[in-house]
Amino acid sequence: MSKQNVLKQDNVIRGQNLFGQNCAACHGANATGGMGPNLTMSALVRHDVGGKDIGTVIHEGRMDKGMPAFPQITADQVSDIAAFLHARIDAFTRASALGASAFAGSLNVGDANAGKAVFAAKCATCHSATGDMKGIATKRDPAELEQAILLPKTKPETGSVTAAGKKYDGRFLHRDGFTVTLQTADGVSHTWETDHVTVNVNDPLKGHKALLPTYTDKEIHDVFSYLETLK
Repeated sequence: MSKQNVLKQDNVIRGQNLFGQNCAACHGANATGGMGPNLTMSALVRHDVGGKDIGTVIHEGRMDKGMPAFPQITADQVSDIAAFLHARIDAFTRASALGASAFAGSLNVGDANAGKAVFAAKCATCHSATGDMKGIATKRDPAELEQAILLPKTKPETGSVTAAGKKYDGRFLHRDGFTVTLQTADGVSHTWETDHVTVNVNDPLKGHKALLPTYTDKEIHDVFSYLETLK
C-alpha cells in the first residue's frame, strides 16, 4: 500500500470515529440512515468535494429538518468525516452486484421517445429540457434521479402565520400539531401554539403531487428513460 493510500485510510478511520461520536445517533453507524436520512444516497454528499458542502451543513446545521449545528468541529475534522462518507459511498457502489451503470440499465426500461411526449404533456409547464433539466442525467445518478421523480425534495417550507389579527410571513423552522415557529425576513423567530393561530404553508410541489397519481407505471419508466438522455 502506498504512503498516499495509508494517509487516506487514516483520514477515513478518523472520520469514522468522529462520525460515530457526532452523527451516528441520527444517521446510523454506517451513514445509511436512522432518524436522519441515508447519507450514502444524499446528492449533497455525493457531489461534495473535499468536505466543502458537508462542512457547511455540519457548521450551520439544518434547523428546519431538526439537525443542530456543530460549530466546534474543525475544518480538518470535517475533511475526515467527508473522507469516511465518500468511502462508504465507494464501498456501497463496489458491493452492489449491479454497479452504477448496470443499475441505470435496470431502471432504464422505458421508451425515451414516449417519455419525451409525456414530459411535454405533463412536465413542461414547470420544467424544461433545455433549462432546469439540462444535463440532469450527468448531475444525478440513477437512484437520485428516480427519487427526484417519485419523491422530490423541497426547500425549507415558507408561508405565513396569522396571530391576534397580525400576519407574519417567513420560513418555518418548526411545525407540528402543537407549536409552530416561523422566522421572518428580519431574522427574528416567532413561536406560537397552533391552536391559537392560522397557519398557511406554501407548497411548491402542489402541482407535482396532483400529477403524480395520474401517471401510469409505464409513463414513469418512459419519463425516466427520457431524462436519462439529457446529458
